[in-house]
Amino acid sequence: MLRWLIALGLLVQLVPAQAGAVVPASTEVLRRQLATRLPDTTRLRLLTAMCYRLHDEQPARALPYGEAAVALARTLPADEQEPGLLRSLLSLASCYANLSNGPETLSLLNEAEELARTQHDSDALMRVYTAQGSIYHERGDSTTAWRHYQRALQLSQRPGVSGHTRMKLLGNVGSLFFFRRQVTQALHFDSLALALARRESDSTAESTYLSSLATYQMQLGRLPRVKRLLTQALAISRRQHAARNQAEQLILFAMYYIQTDQPDRADAAVREALSLARQSGYLERVLDAYSILAAEAAEHDKYREAYEWNKRYVDLNDTLNNRQTMQTLAAAQVSYETQERARRLRQLTAQQAEQGWHNRVLAAAVAILALGLLVAVYLHRNLRRSRAALAANNRALEKASEELRAVAVFKDKLYAIVAHDLRGPVTAFAGVTSLIDSYIAQNDQAGLARLPALVRQASDSLNHLLDNVLNWAVSQTGELDCRPAPLLVTELFAECQALYQTTAAASWQHITMAAPPDLRLLADRNMTRTILRNLVGNALKFMPAGGHVHLEAARDPDDPRMVLLSCTDTGPGMSAATVSSLMSGPALPEPSPVPQATGLGLGLALCRAFVHRHGGTLVIQSRPGAGTNVTVSLPAAK
Repeated sequence: MLRWLIALGLLVQLVPAQAGAVVPASTEVLRRQLATRLPDTTRLRLLTAMCYRLHDEQPARALPYGEAAVALARTLPADEQEPGLLRSLLSLASCYANLSNGPETLSLLNEAEELARTQHDSDALMRVYTAQGSIYHERGDSTTAWRHYQRALQLSQRPGVSGHTRMKLLGNVGSLFFFRRQVTQALHFDSLALALARRESDSTAESTYLSSLATYQMQLGRLPRVKRLLTQALAISRRQHAARNQAEQLILFAMYYIQTDQPDRADAAVREALSLARQSGYLERVLDAYSILAAEAAEHDKYREAYEWNKRYVDLNDTLNNRQTMQTLAAAQVSYETQERARRLRQLTAQQAEQGWHNRVLAAAVAILALGLLVAVYLHRNLRRSRAALAANNRALEKASEELRAVAVFKDKLYAIVAHDLRGPVTAFAGVTSLIDSYIAQNDQAGLARLPALVRQASDSLNHLLDNVLNWAVSQTGELDCRPAPLLVTELFAECQALYQTTAAASWQHITMAAPPDLRLLADRNMTRTILRNLVGNALKFMPAGGHVHLEAARDPDDPRMVLLSCTDTGPGMSAATVSSLMSGPALPEPSPVPQATGLGLGLALCRAFVHRHGGTLVIQSRPGAGTNVTVSLPAAK
């Protein structure tokens, strides 16, 4: 009966914990990591690793970690849920299996089976079938266990199935055949499992399968092979300092020594197994040691000692039964607490969903209000922009109206000036015609001889007026371009003198000039000629018969970049008020009401405009009875 208990203990160790299990870190390291803030996927992985770490030796402690892992996996999104959920289900199922809670184990394995099929994970599906078979094997239902093992064997050669998974399946199938007393088949499958353990370099599994083979060989009575197998297994366990495995293998050694009639060695082996089992808390092997020691004491007629060992056996057996009962109750409590947490989680999830709906409604209302506010702000800004544009348009219209009014006034002024300035030449022409009639009637040949000079003077005056009007109109429209070029001052003065020489001679007036022969201006030719003609023409116009006009040019002593052109006459001169009016008056002078006036200053205004265009200045110096001097400055040529 002891051999069957040992075989069953080996079987429980072979139940898989999780798909793709990797040896995790120590429980202390995992506990410290779980105490920190982690992403859900990382926390799920650590909870599953903690459950796997504790599921064999401390399944009751492992259970809360497994339950927490499954609960967390169910809350993850679908794309992150399935792999972690499958591993956590397998790990939790192994905890319930070690706590002998078969119904809960099978329920978890059934869910894991559906997930493994959905994910087309052959390795995980094979682990599920292996675990299901081990549960039915533990219940004694070898037929159902074999059916699940057969399903697993059909998947064993599929791609993606690990050697570790095949090894566990072969070991469990060997245990099943041993349970059925089909020792030859058990030896075959355990030998295959041992070969895989060595290929995977899994020394712990190698030691376990060596012990299983020793158990099977002992059943067949092949004792020399038993010793060899146990020696290899115990050597591996001693290298690994695996106290629990050593305790199991020493128990088997004790049974071997009993069968080979070596009581002293049997007693030494069982006492060493008892010490190791106590150190590691492996109470099942302690119970086996008590049983062997009691039987050996009775065999050698040491009944009192046998009674003591048997009493310890009974007490410990009761303790183990109570512990199993407590573990079952603890598992039930954990299951209840887990279901209660799941219920509260569902309730909180529903409340969160409802709160989320309210938040979405509130967010929508806020968004609508914000949109309305933005629309109002947009309309307000558009209204302000429209008002600003309207005000700008009104200002532009007012400015345009003012400009139109100024143009109208300017036009009226220009018409008045033209009409006023035309009066003199036209009157002169009318007087010439009267003189012609008078001289013809009197047959005055000398008077007739003077008429051509009078006609020429009147025509020159008219031509000068028209030229000024045309230049003024062009300058005001901006169509008169200023094109500076080097101009010889002596040539300009000679041209102006030749132009007015006849007019001056008719009134016994004189025009003289003085300028350095190499002095040059950098100015527009037409504008400069117009300036000189207006200065000389105005001087001749207001100067009495016998007067003198003098043109002079020189470098500006204060600014060598400029040339000073001056026109000096011996006319009647002007008052300071008249000079100030001419210099500071409007661009177009007001018409004079004095009928005797022969000009209204259009020529002077044109001179001011042209001089300003060149960046120069115009200065008038005059006194009544002392003549007038007009000086303009224009740029000098380099």
